[in-house]
Formats: sequence, structure tokens, C-alpha cells
Amino acid sequence: MLCPCGMTQDYIKCCGVYLTGQAQAPSASVLMRSRYTAFTQQNMDYLVETNDPQTRTVFDTQYNGEWAKTVEFKNLEIIREEENGNKAIVEFKATFKVKATGEVQVHHEVSKFRKQKGLWYFREGKVSALKHE
Repeated sequence: MLCPCGMTQDYIKCCGVYLTGQAQAPSASVLMRSRYTAFTQQNMDYLVETNDPQTRTVFDTQYNGEWAKTVEFKNLEIIREEENGNKAIVEFKATFKVKATGEVQVHHEVSKFRKQKGLWYFREGKVSALKHE
């Protein structure tokens, strides 16, 4: 099975190693891809674990888990990634289809990441646009 993150690798050799805890994401963009994959699998535990410990309580596990069940993820496009020491920015577009209506939507976000004790964490995201196609 190809990995949902959009890389042309098998899931087990791509994001699977991060979601199973066999390895840690080596960069913010790899963490972003693995978090997208976690959403496709409704793996809220991984999403919580990869949130910055300082902002972890902001993540609404129940809401995000329920939302993830209502959509079919189509693809992830990384637009830009910038890494500067222990901080990084990843801009991406995630395309999904709402199961109930069949409407295709694009979530465009600029996310901030922080490296702490050698591990990358998602810090916060700012939605640039949510458009319907």
C-alpha cells in the first residue's frame, strides 16, 4: 500500500515507521507528512504525541477524531518548508472529500514546528484558506 502522505513509497517504509514508534521524524516536513497520514488513519494518539508539549492541551482529540471519520483524504501537497535551528515552517494543502456531500475541499495551512530535545513537534497552524472545488 502506498503511503497516504504522497511520497511514492510503501506505507511501512514511509510514515509507518513513525506512526508505530520505530523511528522519530527527522525533519518538520516529514513530521507534517506523518501527521497527515495519522489523520487518514484517525490515529489521534500519534497526533497528540507529536503536538508540542506546551500546546498539547489545545488539541481537541474527540472533535478531530470525529471529523476525520467524515472525510476521505485525497492528497497532501507540501508547498514550502523552512527550517532554522530548532524552528520550522511547513506550508501545505490537504485535499479531502466530505463523505456526506461529496464536496471536495482544500485545507491550506502554514504550520509552525519546534524541535525540543532532538524531537520535532507541531506547535501551531494558521489556516490560509479552506476552499471548495
